[in-house]
Amino acid sequence: MEYKYLLDIGLIIAVVKIFTILTQKIKMPKVLGGLIAGIVLGPAVLNIVQTSSILEALAKFGIILIMFLAGMETSVKKFIANSNKYVIIAITGVLVPLVLGILCSFLYVQDIKTNLFFGAVITATSVSITVETLIEMKKIKSSVGLAILGAGVVDDILGILFLTVIMNSGNLSLATFGMVFLKVILFFGIALLLAVVSFKVFEKIEEKDTKTDQMPTYSIAFALLLAYLAEMLGVSGIIGAYIAGLVIGNTEKGRKVRGKIDLVVHMIFSPIFFASVGLKLTTLQLEKNVWLFIFLFTAVAILSKIIGNGLGAKLCGYPKNKAIQIGIGMATRGEVALIIADAAKGVQLINEEVFSIVVITVMLVTLITPILFHSSFQKSHNLEEEQLLEKA
Repeated sequence: MEYKYLLDIGLIIAVVKIFTILTQKIKMPKVLGGLIAGIVLGPAVLNIVQTSSILEALAKFGIILIMFLAGMETSVKKFIANSNKYVIIAITGVLVPLVLGILCSFLYVQDIKTNLFFGAVITATSVSITVETLIEMKKIKSSVGLAILGAGVVDDILGILFLTVIMNSGNLSLATFGMVFLKVILFFGIALLLAVVSFKVFEKIEEKDTKTDQMPTYSIAFALLLAYLAEMLGVSGIIGAYIAGLVIGNTEKGRKVRGKIDLVVHMIFSPIFFASVGLKLTTLQLEKNVWLFIFLFTAVAILSKIIGNGLGAKLCGYPKNKAIQIGIGMATRGEVALIIADAAKGVQLINEEVFSIVVITVMLVTLITPILFHSSFQKSHNLEEEQLLEKA
C-alpha cells in the first residue's frame, strides 16, 4: 500500500501516547511507553506495523532533534572544564564491558571473532534514550547529565573504531585506523570552525530579526547540516546535532527556540524514534538455552557499564551515588549497537541467531535501564530529604 506509512505513523503516535500515560501512572519513565508500543505494534506481537525507510528516516530525524535539544541545555563552559573527566569515564566504560562481554560469550560460542563481536557490541552507549529521561526529570543540566552527555560523545567515537574493526576484520591495517582517526579529527576541526562562525551569524540574526523570529528554522537547518557533515566523515550524526545545540543554546534566543522545537519533537518525532526501536524485535521464537544466554548477556551488558562508567566517575571524584547514576545512565544501548550488529551480519561475521540475540538484548537493556535510572534519582532524592530532616 502506497500510503500505509500514514496509517503507521498515526498508529504509532496514538499507541505511544496511550502507553506513555499508563507508564506515567505507575511512575515509570515515558520512554518505556514508546518502546513497549513499538514491540506491541511490531512483528514480535501484533505485526500491524513494520519498519520502513520512511519510519527509519523519521526516527533518525527524531534522534537528531533529541540530541540537538540536549546540546541546547548544556553549558559550554562546564562541558569544556570537565572534558578530561568525560574521557576517563568513557574509556573505563568501554574496557570493562569489552572484557566481560567477551568472557560471557564463551558460554554461548567458542569462536574468537564472534566473542570479540559480543564484547564490542555492548561497549556502545545510546545516550539519546537516557537524554529523554534526563529531560523528563529536569536533570539534563546536572553534573550527572553533563557527564553522561560528555562521556557519550567519546563513547560514540570509540564505537566508530569498533565498527571499523568489524567491517575490516579480514584485512585490518594501521592505514584503516589512521583514516578513521583523520576523519574524526577533521570533523571536529570543521565543526569547531563552523560553531565559531555560526555563533556570530546567529547573534547578527537575533539583532536584525526582531519581528518574524526565524531562529527555530535556522537552528534546525544548522543541526541537520552538522549532522550530515558528521555522517559524511564517518562520525555519528547525533554528535553533529549535539554540537549544533551547544552553539544555539548559548545565544540569547536559545531558550525560546528550544521551547518551540521541543513541542514538535515530543509530539511526533520522539514517539516514532522510541517505537522504531521496539519494531526491530522481529521474533521471540528461540531455543531455551539461547534465551538463558540472552538473560545472562543482558545482565552483563547492564552491570558492566554500571561498574565501568561508575568506576571512571569515582576516579574522577564524583560521589558514590552520582557515580552509580552515571553508570546506569551510560548503560542504555540502541542505534550504535544495532549498527555494529547489522554491519557484522553484512560481512557474515555473525549469523541470524546471533543478530537476534543482540536485538533482544538491546531491547531488554533499553526497557530496564530507564527504570533503574529513574529509581536511582528517586532514591537519591529521598536520601537527601532524610539527611535534611536529621539536620533539622
